[in-house]
Amino acid sequence: MAPDTLPDTEELRAALPDEKPPIRLQRIGFRSKAGVMEKLTWSEPMTSLAEEWNFDNLLNREDYDLDNNTQPGQRGLYLDQVAKIADGIRRGAPRPFLGTLVVGTDPDPKFLEVETIKEIASGVELVKIIVRHGAPTIWCVDGQHRVKALDDVWKLVKHAEEGDALTVREHLEASATEMTLLLEADPDTLSTLFVKMASTKPIDDSLMAVMDKENATNRLGQYVIRNARLCRGRIAYLPDRRHKERDAAFTRLYKAAAVRSAASAIAGVGVRDRTPKARQAHLQEAIRKRTVDSAITADEALAEIGQEVVQLVDLASERLPGWRELTKGTLTVPEFRKAYLHSAAAGLHVIANTIAAARVADVDILKVLDGLAAIPWRRDAFRFLPADKETNTDERAVHAFFEGTLATTTWVDGTGWRAGAPGATRANYEPAIAKVLKHLATEYPDLAAIGSPEAFAGIGLIARRGVGRPRKTPETTSAS
Repeated sequence: MAPDTLPDTEELRAALPDEKPPIRLQRIGFRSKAGVMEKLTWSEPMTSLAEEWNFDNLLNREDYDLDNNTQPGQRGLYLDQVAKIADGIRRGAPRPFLGTLVVGTDPDPKFLEVETIKEIASGVELVKIIVRHGAPTIWCVDGQHRVKALDDVWKLVKHAEEGDALTVREHLEASATEMTLLLEADPDTLSTLFVKMASTKPIDDSLMAVMDKENATNRLGQYVIRNARLCRGRIAYLPDRRHKERDAAFTRLYKAAAVRSAASAIAGVGVRDRTPKARQAHLQEAIRKRTVDSAITADEALAEIGQEVVQLVDLASERLPGWRELTKGTLTVPEFRKAYLHSAAAGLHVIANTIAAARVADVDILKVLDGLAAIPWRRDAFRFLPADKETNTDERAVHAFFEGTLATTTWVDGTGWRAGAPGATRANYEPAIAKVLKHLATEYPDLAAIGSPEAFAGIGLIARRGVGRPRKTPETTSAS
């Protein structure tokens, strides 16, 4: 019996062994290279850009997903930024300049044909570009906010017959925008290019930490986020609402930038990360030293370091209060954040740098972790200072260990005494690190080396004493 509907003619043709898929678009443009990567460039009418090159048709975009390596991603689409650009397009109607929009795709020759018409300069060819139906996804690399803004404006003015809207429409119909199509199959490369190119809005440091695959500190942080039990499914690099759209149960424990800093600290950077450049330089030195000592490549050295950091974080999460219950699933992230000081990034830095100092001092890491676990980390671990008539102060509570560093205790009406975290600033967490190291060295004789000047210098808490000018003595002073 014949089917009720016949297959589409184009579908039948495409199914034939030697038949090419139908053409989706054709353009005349230029082919050139960026190093080993080919790119195609042409001017696209703004009306075509609005009608076809939007996220409902030719283009695609996704929020970056650290656990999905099959597609590139970007930061979230910020509607306030879209609105600002759209307003600029309307107000600047006589000159609606958007700048070059950059997109990328897998150059599968079955669906993408580039025919040379003429070589017009060294490394530059005039070409005919054909993209066929069924081609791999074309991803937006740089310009997602501009694409969305133009789409929104065009929908408002495309049928305008009078007034300012008609003026905007006429100028858009007379305009074109340069487009560059990157011929790149690797999703990570496209994501990294977005990080390098994004200019309309600064990229959040935590998103940079997971998207940039070239920087060694970022790669180390990404490995720890993916593999440490404490981190799995709890680390934020997008706005919380974006994470919740993927997983309604998501609750942020730490931001990715904080985990990156902690991982680098354990790996040997310590607190010497006042700038990204300094953090990278110190980690590269640790990598270089390992390549020399073990006769391995830099990538192999970074992989070894990543495995060691994950192992240390896992050990810490088995022993430290709060972390232990989180990884066992007997405590939720909101409960942990409410109850413990190390739920803040500053507390994470203290733990990471204590582990780093233990490595420098070459002391038993399990004893160090047990010593850390014995320190009062709960927010409600108070001791009380008596009233002082001389200073006219009443009796008050202070945190039993971290007052003035990780904790500032205040009275909250209706709640009582509350130890709040003052913020992840060096002025808070570096003194806390020093106090923890001195405490461990004093309380546990086997850990005395962790409080030594060598350990402090090894993680950057104090400057290393190098060869230099000799200190003046009374004798040398008088002789001069």
